[in-house]
Amino acid sequence: MKYTLKIKKNKVFKYIFKKGIYSKGDFVVVHICKTKYFDEEISNNFFAVCVSKKNGNSVKRNRLKRLAREVYTQEETRLKRGYNIVIIYKKETLADNVSFFDIKEDIKKCFEDLDLYE
Repeated sequence: MKYTLKIKKNKVFKYIFKKGIYSKGDFVVVHICKTKYFDEEISNNFFAVCVSKKNGNSVKRNRLKRLAREVYTQEETRLKRGYNIVIIYKKETLADNVSFFDIKEDIKKCFEDLDLYE
């Protein structure tokens, strides 16, 4: 991910959920909010993927995370910069029941709803 850093702190997650906006898809919910300190010259997005334990064992959860990260990597160059982005999988989403293309279309639809494309 060329223009992206990972979100690691719990207080950043809480800030995004409290102050941000979100869009729901069939499989995911995408939360976004502007970064507090945005500089045009050092423009990065902050990104994270959350998967509940109810989505399956660790192998299946990690596969879902990899799918979301790959979609984000493919769309990264077309996205606006200076945002915190969190993708949360719904609890009924299982790795066995969804394909990469289903996830990709769902995340792209959420990004369009949130007006993240330049």
